[in-house]
Amino acid sequence: MRLVTSSIALAFAFVGLTSVEAGQVRSYSSNVPVRRSSYLVEFHDDAHDGHYHAVRSHGGVTVDHHYDGVFRGMAVSTSASVNPEHLAGYGGVKHVWPNRIHRLSTRASKFNTTSQVQHEKTGLIQTVNELGLNGSGVKIGVIDSGVDYMHPDLGGCWKTEGCPWQYGVDLVGDHSTVNPNPTPMDCIGHGTHVSGIIMASGTQVRGVAPKATMGMYRVFPCSDSEGGANSDDSLIIKAMELALKDGMDVVSMSLGTTGEWAESPSAVAAANLVSKGVIVVAASGNDGESGLLTSNSPAIGKGVISVGSVNNWSYKAPYIEVNSQSVGTLRVLKVYNPTDLNNFVFEAPIPLVVSNDVAGSNEGCNPPRTDISGKIALVKRGSCTFGAKAAIAQEAGAKGLLVYDFKAGAPETPSFGNNTIPATMISLTDGNMLAALASKETLTLTSTNDKFATFEMEDGGRVTGFSS
Repeated sequence: MRLVTSSIALAFAFVGLTSVEAGQVRSYSSNVPVRRSSYLVEFHDDAHDGHYHAVRSHGGVTVDHHYDGVFRGMAVSTSASVNPEHLAGYGGVKHVWPNRIHRLSTRASKFNTTSQVQHEKTGLIQTVNELGLNGSGVKIGVIDSGVDYMHPDLGGCWKTEGCPWQYGVDLVGDHSTVNPNPTPMDCIGHGTHVSGIIMASGTQVRGVAPKATMGMYRVFPCSDSEGGANSDDSLIIKAMELALKDGMDVVSMSLGTTGEWAESPSAVAAANLVSKGVIVVAASGNDGESGLLTSNSPAIGKGVISVGSVNNWSYKAPYIEVNSQSVGTLRVLKVYNPTDLNNFVFEAPIPLVVSNDVAGSNEGCNPPRTDISGKIALVKRGSCTFGAKAAIAQEAGAKGLLVYDFKAGAPETPSFGNNTIPATMISLTDGNMLAALASKETLTLTSTNDKFATFEMEDGGRVTGFSS
């Protein structure tokens, strides 16, 4: 027994503080949010128990999570007196990283997800009906904000016999202070939404793998006062470890933060999960319009399936029917949002005019010079918000507002604020065509939400502009 004790003491003697090499203590730019006095200590592959013990024993250090599956290291909280260079100076330590915060927006969607058209757009019907795939025999883990497992379309159960939800845990609880609940019940909706895409089995909402066995690993609490929720690298890596131990075949993470590299902790953990045979699917991000290098971590991990948004080759949606004396009847694709305040429906023909304002612009950001009272005002996107355009048109007595884009491609979904004027958006190509016709003749239009047409998309197959 003395020999064993002496051996351990000798090992500790060789893991004491050493000089810190350049790059061992990693940092992020000043605009990147991190947990105060919280770090991830990453060890070299040949690090042994003595190296771990040395860090754990450092004064002012509390170990929050110890990882042994997908990340070689630990998450620690420290007192104010502890400098990360102190931790990096121990033998076996590869890097010390700040514990980066991952922010999840909890803004509710306005889309009607029960529409059959939505299922046709995603390819779900083809996957289930033509390929005969339903997820049977596959274990899928979701790392997110939890799930409303009592929703009837999501099983209505938790870890009972025959229930799709057989795995999972709450790692955070409902508030900013970590205090996990017995089950990962969702109080935001994001994880529930993601779960529905995967495995919903209802009369209106269907997932792509309704027969899969599911696990939910909750890493986001309820919404805060700013309409979002925070998690961090330490929790997300812990969730990956649990998913691995539970034998998940697939792990889905619709989360991440931009500005990282493949060496960052969550990306390293995701890559290690892949190396152990797990299919990891993660969101690339929605910051593509900010420029290059905006892909999220963990999606940038080696071998991870990084999922962005790609425009459909064709688009099935309700349309606007425009009547022209010179070219006949035209069908124009409109942004479809039947739950919006600004539902663009006109059963009877109504005049359509280009709205030129007092500043000589057709962007609708100033009071109109054109008489748009009782008519549909056609304006171009730009110079002011959609809400401002709607308010000005509504004040001038317009019956509706039709905004056309200022860039090529499929029109995006606009927000017209709290204005109640019927309003929608169309493409730049269609807007230019209608503006040219309206300058020469009187146009009328009708529009419903129960008649659909398929439109070929001019930017089909391209990465969507907002996608990272």
